[in-house]
Amino acid sequence: MRISPTLPFPALLLGLALLGAGCRTAPTAKPAPPSRDIATEYDLIYAIAHGRMSTAPTPFLVATAKTLRPPPGAAALDIGGGAGRNSFYLARQGYSVTDLDLSHIGLDLARQQAAAERLPVATVAQDVNSFDFGQNRWDLIALIDFPFPYQALLPKIAAGLKPGGVVVIQAVAVGEPVSESPDHLLHYTYMDRRDLTAPFAGFAILHDHQGEQPTVWGVKALMLRFAARKPQ
Repeated sequence: MRISPTLPFPALLLGLALLGAGCRTAPTAKPAPPSRDIATEYDLIYAIAHGRMSTAPTPFLVATAKTLRPPPGAAALDIGGGAGRNSFYLARQGYSVTDLDLSHIGLDLARQQAAAERLPVATVAQDVNSFDFGQNRWDLIALIDFPFPYQALLPKIAAGLKPGGVVVIQAVAVGEPVSESPDHLLHYTYMDRRDLTAPFAGFAILHDHQGEQPTVWGVKALMLRFAARKPQ
C-alpha cells in the first residue's frame, strides 16, 4: 500500500489507523486474534477517528447500485458495514439494509444516523462467520473493504442471494506489498480473484477489474472490484 508523501501528517496517522482496507501481517505473524479483540480495535478506531472518517459511500458500490432497480421490499446485507456509510446509501436507494459488524461503537453510530434520517437500516453485532446468510434471502450483498479471511463467506453469499440478486465486492488484491497493521495486532487478508470463480459460477458478471485506485484512507492500493448477478 503506497502512502503519498504529500499526505498531511494527521491524515497519515488516520490512514495508518484505518489500514483495514487490506494490510496483512508479515509471514512470521502470530495467529489471528479472536473476534473480541478485533471488535475492541475497531471500537477504538471509531471512537478516536469519528468525525474525521469519510461518510461518503464507496464509489464502486454507488456506480453498481445506480444500474439496479430494487424491487419493492428489497433487502440488502452490508458485511462489515460499521458506522453505515454504505448502508445509508443503499437504504436511500430503496433497500431495507442489515449492517453486520463486530464494532458496537460503529453500529451505535449507524443506528443514531439511521434514526435521525429515518432510514430502514438494522444493525447486527455478530461475527460474520457465525451469521446465518440464509437461502435466497437478499437482493444485494456488499462485501466492501473486508480485511479478514473471506473464502468461507463466498459460498454463503452466493446461496444467500435471491435469484437475480447482486453481489458487490471490493477488496485490496493479492499483489499489493505486504505490511503489518500499525499496532501489530490485527491480521489482514488480501483477496485473490481466483477465489471468486467457483462460488459465483453461472453468475452474470457486471464488473470485473483489478488496478491501483485511491481509497477512502487517503492512500492508493491495488484494488479488486467485482459485481455479479445470480441467475434467475
